[in-house]
Amino acid sequence: MTRPTDPIELYAWLKMEVSKLEDEMDDLKEEVFKAVDGQGEEVDKGSFVIRSYKRPKYKFSDEYNTKNADLKSLRAAEIDNGTAAIDGYSEYVKINFKKVKEA
Repeated sequence: MTRPTDPIELYAWLKMEVSKLEDEMDDLKEEVFKAVDGQGEEVDKGSFVIRSYKRPKYKFSDEYNTKNADLKSLRAAEIDNGTAAIDGYSEYVKINFKKVKEA
């Protein structure tokens, strides 16, 4: 498909292109991590430097998880009962692609 000129169709086309590229990058991710880690956690390619990072994952206590669940419930209750006031809006568009039926 050629690049559309209609802004809505162009947005959808670009969104699909980005999705394809993200899928392609995800397929390479493990290989890239291995290559970078194999060269010392950083690779300088002249026009860019790529580094690998490791961030710890935490498992929290039952006490924390209970308090967190309580806060989520309180948040939902304040929205439902009107205690929470609207402080503005986040604006965005959402696009849902229809599945193409194969013959």
